Amino acid sequence: MVGVGWRPIALFGLCLHVCSALAQHASGGFIRAEGGRFVDEDCNEFIPSGLNTWQLLEVAAGKVKSKPVMLENGMADVVQWTLATAAANKLNVLRSFAHGVEGSFALQIKAGKYSEHAFQALDYILDEASKYGVRLLLTLVNNWDNADSKTQYIQWAGAEGDDVFFTDPSTKQLFKDHIDAMVNRRNTINNRLYKDDPTIFAWDLMNEPRCDCFPDFIPVPDSYVSCRPECAKKVQSWIDDMSKYLKKADPNHMITVGEEGFYTKGSSGEATNPGTGWASLTGQDFIANHASPAIDFAAAHIWPDNWETWDVDFLETWIKQHAADAKAMGKPFMIEEFGKEVHLESGAQANISSIRGPFYRKVYQQLQESLNADGPLKGVIFWQWGFAPYIAEEFLQGCRHCQAIQVSASDGVFKNIIAPAAEYAAQMAVSRSPVPKCKPVPAAKRAQTLVMPGTLPTRETTSDMLASASAALSASGAAGSQKQDAEDSNLMLASSSDPLSAVHPAGSHSSSSSSSSGGQVTAASLDTPAAADSVSNARGQAASDETVRMGKMLKTQPRARTAHHHAFSGQ
Repeated sequence: MVGVGWRPIALFGLCLHVCSALAQHASGGFIRAEGGRFVDEDCNEFIPSGLNTWQLLEVAAGKVKSKPVMLENGMADVVQWTLATAAANKLNVLRSFAHGVEGSFALQIKAGKYSEHAFQALDYILDEASKYGVRLLLTLVNNWDNADSKTQYIQWAGAEGDDVFFTDPSTKQLFKDHIDAMVNRRNTINNRLYKDDPTIFAWDLMNEPRCDCFPDFIPVPDSYVSCRPECAKKVQSWIDDMSKYLKKADPNHMITVGEEGFYTKGSSGEATNPGTGWASLTGQDFIANHASPAIDFAAAHIWPDNWETWDVDFLETWIKQHAADAKAMGKPFMIEEFGKEVHLESGAQANISSIRGPFYRKVYQQLQESLNADGPLKGVIFWQWGFAPYIAEEFLQGCRHCQAIQVSASDGVFKNIIAPAAEYAAQMAVSRSPVPKCKPVPAAKRAQTLVMPGTLPTRETTSDMLASASAALSASGAAGSQKQDAEDSNLMLASSSDPLSAVHPAGSHSSSSSSSSGGQVTAASLDTPAAADSVSNARGQAASDETVRMGKMLKTQPRARTAHHHAFSGQ
């Protein structure tokens, strides 16, 4: 839990022309997968840096009680605060469940009948996100047994048998009906159809699709029908069918599976799976699942606690195997869920960074290394965003998992690992834009509305100021590496060599060589107030004029329905 008065996170410096270019990247139409990377309609590279907020729908609907938040220019609700804080820290994708989480709150009450209250909450989230330049990765259904889950569809269809969600014709048709309802929903605030709204980054077909294979021991007796190899074929057929149907219903948005990313028995990646064999029996087959023609990009999850795999090096092995497989498919790869639990009894708040930090640092190191090498790992979305202290205390007390897994804006892991990594990714996106050999989307096929960042403030930061900050960070990191507890709270930032050298001058075009010559990464400790203050001071007097890292509430901005932003030309 954190107090209300948390330290605003200072903007990691960018020169004026980079700020202008970043503003261009924050705007635009639909994002697509092209040549193993994400690009916008003008072929500017888009690197997803994001956060998971699985119960944002409940918060927006008032199901989870929350407090108003004072932002720079007025009072805001928790949805606005979340989006404003994300945008201010260069987090450009928010993954959320586009359905209920708790059994008492559902988007689809029964087959074909929807809660208009819940739908209007989703309308509100989408409309607010578009104002802040934050895009949404939305799940369509949940594997796990709660509201809007596969269990509900099976019950509605009256189906019986093992894993019938993936095979029963009536159940499958109900899900297709739901797809139609979602993509053709007209937002009651801005009048956009969801399928025409570029605020949606992509769809997850399902959150963590699995067969119902939960054996008590390995090897599994043949009587466990859901653990048989043929169940993986059922899941694959469902992915092929539903992704094709969704792509036809909504050709504007990308689709991914939404799975953990396990490898099936006999797969080339099976040895990478966690555990003692259970993961290969879940029905997932990472390579085949994401090779499906209508799947636009590959994604995986990482759950050290759930999988009882606490070796930090496992994360690197897991990521590199999946990245290599995605590269072989010619598709970009991203981590769309990962987290590390920290229970208060294991060391209270003081040790959150030392326990969670190594896991987060490893994942974001992999991202930065991939970006430096123009590798296949193109984005990371952490789990999960902490609404504290602006949601009801009883909600957190009643959800032990929520307390253990949340990352709040005041946490050292957020300030010192996540936010700097997002800033670095934003710079790299600028440095590689426009993408060579990429063809811009023709005017007739472009989005008719834009995802615009409104009036989020930027400020000029000189190269000298940035160099001073980098020097302070490097010095802090050298001192911190002498002690294990300081090392556990290290972060990654651009090196003392000026990271702006990776950003092409105004009006120039990047090349494949420039994309791999971006600033390297280094480590520095910022988890103590003194260290954080030294970095803030190094940024110069202009830091006192910083308007937000906590967020700024935006007024609705008028949007031209046919205008489009193009690559920054310096004019």
